[in-house]
Amino acid sequence: MRALLVAVVLAAAGCGTPTGSPPPAGSPAPDLAATDLAFVDLLIPQNESTLAALALTSANPGSALHPVARQVETRYRAELAQVRELLARIGRQESDQHDGHDMPGMITAAELATLAHDRGTAFDQQLKALLRSQFEEARTVARAELSSGTSQPVLELGARVDSTRAEFLALLEGVQR
Repeated sequence: MRALLVAVVLAAAGCGTPTGSPPPAGSPAPDLAATDLAFVDLLIPQNESTLAALALTSANPGSALHPVARQVETRYRAELAQVRELLARIGRQESDQHDGHDMPGMITAAELATLAHDRGTAFDQQLKALLRSQFEEARTVARAELSSGTSQPVLELGARVDSTRAEFLALLEGVQR
């Protein structure tokens, strides 16, 4: 039920409003519904804010989260490339409609600033909490896509997001500090 509510709220908030030019000639564009576009539009800032948090592990050489950070970073960058390629195929520019929003699963600038000053165990505990929240919310949004989306490429991405976030949650649980 929460997944459906997320999809409805995102679509009603205008998260699925298409913009940009039509796809290039000869390139079949996937048919994206409002839920598909909302999922794609939300995945970008979720991944980017998480990547910004993960980058802070380099300033914490003793962090127990280094292995998790490397795996998450690789997958998130691949997802971002896929989403951006999909947007280019449908002739839609990247949206910044969630910029600065304090939404579930979105790591905020204030949280990043706090994390940047943490060291040692405090850093690991804070980053672990932020990642757990992000992974859980990403699964919720992915499940909304899976229940209400229509585009096969976006549905496949939603399934991968749900699966990888479950993997990442398990990885977090295995981190001892």
